[in-house]
Amino acid sequence: MQPSELSDLLSPYLVPSSQSRHRLFHGRGKTLPELEWLTVDRFVPVLVATVFRSQDDDTLAGLEACLKTALGPLGCETLVIQHRYDGRVDNVVVCGELPECPIAEEAGLAYKLDFQRGQNLGFFADMAPGRRWIRERAEGKKVLNLFSFTCSFSVAALAGGAESVVNIDLSDAALKLGQQNHRLNGFQNARVHYLPHNIFRSWKKLHSLGRYDIIVIDPPSAQKGSFMVEKDYPRVLRKLHKLLAPEAEILACVNAPWLGYDWLEQCVADNLPGAEFISRLPGAEGFEEAGVPALKTIHYHYSRPPELDNG
Repeated sequence: MQPSELSDLLSPYLVPSSQSRHRLFHGRGKTLPELEWLTVDRFVPVLVATVFRSQDDDTLAGLEACLKTALGPLGCETLVIQHRYDGRVDNVVVCGELPECPIAEEAGLAYKLDFQRGQNLGFFADMAPGRRWIRERAEGKKVLNLFSFTCSFSVAALAGGAESVVNIDLSDAALKLGQQNHRLNGFQNARVHYLPHNIFRSWKKLHSLGRYDIIVIDPPSAQKGSFMVEKDYPRVLRKLHKLLAPEAEILACVNAPWLGYDWLEQCVADNLPGAEFISRLPGAEGFEEAGVPALKTIHYHYSRPPELDNG
């Protein structure tokens, strides 16, 4: 692709927005076929472009030039290009310097970014509607955050007044970053548990910490050796009746382009009696998709079936 062509296509997206969003350009949404290999995110003062397919030198040079020109108007000083293809993940600082503590700001909360992690910076901007959902209904509630990663749901829940949160994730490193996120937002003394365990071996521990008013299920779609969504999501759902309060809320999430909403809705219907579909959450600003979004998030209300107590 010629640099001038790339600039013509991309420049309209590289403008300050009145909306509070991080994703400026979402090529993965296939709304602009020529640039399906690219996304651009803004975490002031850092602009991050992710390249998902190998490009020739001219295209990369054009991309760098276009993004450097946009830095000032976007309030940024540093440009990072992440190369994520052919089994490699490289975060390259093209110009400027990374802040000592780079963060993503959202709705008055701060989430630490880690450019040493590899492909995931520790924060998923597309989950903004989910964090807003839990913040709006967490007051006084006991929350269980399954597959918590860096605990952004936990931070949002505490900002909404949650009584307590239990975070569980197989990655101890992700949970440590989650603890930093809580300190960044003044929640270091909140009632929070961080469990670096395999969920499938921890049901008794989770049960011992109480029944939960809100449960978030946000697993990886495919993590070899620990979680494969089509096989393991039903297993999680079948265990939840032992963890949920008699009346509770559930946020069921799946990030898998090959699975539609119908799969997730049928999975819940088949494996969690008492779960009533309420609504699909909207997509995050900036993550426009030509087809069904990769990320699906659905709100359910749970009422414990009487037969579970009568049998």
